[in-house]
Amino acid sequence: MVDNGMNNPVSMLELRCKSCSAPLTARLTDDIIRCEYCGSSQKLVDARAFYDQILGQVNAWVRQAMPPGVGASVTGITDPVARHMVFMNNIRPRLSTEYSEYRFNCLNLLSRPLMTLPSMTETSMPVSTDPKSVFLFEAKVRSVQPLAVDDESKMLVGETSGLSIAYGYLLNNVALMADLKPERYFFMKQNYDAAAEALKGLDKFSCIRERMRGLSSLSQALDLLSSLKATDSIPHLKEAGDSLDKAESATSQNMEMGIMLQAIRMERSILNGASYLAQAQIAQPSSDTAGNMVPILNLMGLLNALKMQSPPKWQVRFMESNHHEQILKAVADIRQAQSGGGRIRILTGSGTVLVPFWAIDIPYTFQTGALWKTQGVEVAESILVAATFPVDMNAASGANPQAVLTDVFQARDRKGFFNDAMRRVSGNETSISGGGPIREAIKNAQPATPSGVRIIPPLSTPQDAIILAQEYMVRACQMDRTIQNQLRLSAPRCTDLIYAPAVPDMYRPNVMPWLGPLAPSSIGDMNILSTILL
Repeated sequence: MVDNGMNNPVSMLELRCKSCSAPLTARLTDDIIRCEYCGSSQKLVDARAFYDQILGQVNAWVRQAMPPGVGASVTGITDPVARHMVFMNNIRPRLSTEYSEYRFNCLNLLSRPLMTLPSMTETSMPVSTDPKSVFLFEAKVRSVQPLAVDDESKMLVGETSGLSIAYGYLLNNVALMADLKPERYFFMKQNYDAAAEALKGLDKFSCIRERMRGLSSLSQALDLLSSLKATDSIPHLKEAGDSLDKAESATSQNMEMGIMLQAIRMERSILNGASYLAQAQIAQPSSDTAGNMVPILNLMGLLNALKMQSPPKWQVRFMESNHHEQILKAVADIRQAQSGGGRIRILTGSGTVLVPFWAIDIPYTFQTGALWKTQGVEVAESILVAATFPVDMNAASGANPQAVLTDVFQARDRKGFFNDAMRRVSGNETSISGGGPIREAIKNAQPATPSGVRIIPPLSTPQDAIILAQEYMVRACQMDRTIQNQLRLSAPRCTDLIYAPAVPDMYRPNVMPWLGPLAPSSIGDMNILSTILL
């Protein structure tokens, strides 16, 4: 059979994506080409024209870099000594200056986690250039490679070229992380594979290469999860974990690359979150995989919105990968319980929906009595904090934290101004709060398999609940001078996640009505919470 060349791939050196400048492959019969690194589509003729433009820029740069009296052709210099002198005196200073900037920017980027979960975006990455500029610089490096004749020069060119290529592909992924493009994880895998390949043989960057391999496997796993193929994603999640663990170990022993250490650990946390997503997808309560994933994807979108739209004091916490990991673990636990493979702690009562609450111990001491009867009293108090408080803006802002918890100081036993004053003076007070029913309810909550109810997943972590509890205590002191004068706070402690039965409507939580005035008056925006019911 005669090959007329029409089906042979066009050389990668002849085509470049006009959106990101990454190499393109195509056949001569192709009219439209899609870049496998950024996903943009372009005509073959435009890709050729763009390559010619790059070639012209590279040739102009070489002409400017060559010393006077020497032609613009690099290959025209045949004497090795002359090549070395031209490289050291004319080429190296130009390369080093530009490379030092790209190297700094690349390491700065590598200090941040380079992955995001489904339905979530990352728009705060440190980007001071675009991939076009980086790939153009790499083309310049490649054009003068023949002038590097000694080992030191060859090593410099190899390092400069390898890290620049890797940086260009990472910049592609920064753009993909900021976009919810359906195929973004496929493209991200391509970029991480290409970045790892560019660093092959560069021992000083071996920990970066191992990290790229881990992120490539994680991208593939997330692509499969997005396609509702959780079981198929498990081996890739394991591969990602192995590679990230190796990268972390190697980075911890490399002072120059130590800037990546925290980022790798955060990527490990993102990997754990992806693993919980896979568990939740596998442990679905019915065969409707797509339908079961809708509230989880809504949850991911809500977490993404919260990290950008919450009050400033919460935004940093809500951006943390560990924050998302803990919430997704709770989602996996809920799905396991719904499928009969696990249990969650549930308060006594009846309802159509289970609402998550954090059980918080708030031990405190208070001063009572007067003169020789003055004494300090220790009290072990407990409150329940709605784990959905981030969608109550008044509570999250600190304006009304008591709305989303059991307000034990408001519910304390009061016998009138005169009697209360006499008890304080005599030292007969045993408490300045009224959370007895809360402590009993928490104690009696039992692990159970939920049946016939929908479940709202938590939107906060134990650390978040402790912060809100502290704000509540400060607020209670501000609103009641008696408490302010007597109370001595201790550090709150979160003991468990407990679910309370409720019959909510669009305006009221209708949760724990048996608590009377102790019951929370809000669990957050009911319209929002209705979209994440599991």
